[in-house]
Amino acid sequence: MINIILNPWILPTKIFSLKLNCPIEKIKIDLKSLKNECEKVLLNQNLKKHPGDHSGGWGSIGLITYGGDPFNDLVNNELKLMPTKILDMCPSIKNMLDEIPGKKHRVRLMEVKPGTKVHWHYDNNETIDELDFSKNVRLHMPIFTNKKVNMKICHENLNWEEGKLYYGDFSFPHCINNASDLNRIHLVIDVGINDNIINLLPKNFLEKRKFRLFAKKFSQKIFNIFKKINLIKN
Repeated sequence: MINIILNPWILPTKIFSLKLNCPIEKIKIDLKSLKNECEKVLLNQNLKKHPGDHSGGWGSIGLITYGGDPFNDLVNNELKLMPTKILDMCPSIKNMLDEIPGKKHRVRLMEVKPGTKVHWHYDNNETIDELDFSKNVRLHMPIFTNKKVNMKICHENLNWEEGKLYYGDFSFPHCINNASDLNRIHLVIDVGINDNIINLLPKNFLEKRKFRLFAKKFSQKIFNIFKKINLIKN
């Protein structure tokens, strides 16, 4: 109840007990190789501080970006999406990306450093529910995480495991709190919506998409009101 009072935008999804994330099966993942490649990148590169609402520990480095610069984290439709030099260091990640159907947009390694937070916000372009082929699905694959990393989409706590691929609807308000003493690293993959990626999602998840669209209107509206009057609790 306290959580609803502090964060009332979670109420619409909680009322309907909506699922806002699901696993993506049938994609081959070699976690050991991905960990080795990620560690090699982190050893040789500093991740760029990510813009937006956070307490200072949110960073990223691009494997595919607009213009091919690994430190350009912006969407710039005037620039061509290109692989960066970082992808050349990560053949196993590249092989995994090739397994995922559809055009890859931004692909990034994203960190949330120990003891830091990503505050409540939402990304309106990252949802499959509208079946809008001009938008993306955002997939996450945890490479380094632990049980003290608390990630939420509205009312839902995401208990994501290393080495598994997930879809999350980040057009709903979401936040992260890394309460551990370890860095949390995810591979974050934006893929253009297409029939094949839709077919990878569980049918029982897709069947609830109209309920999610309805709930999202109210969730975003409540969130925007509270943000406007500076009542967001982080």
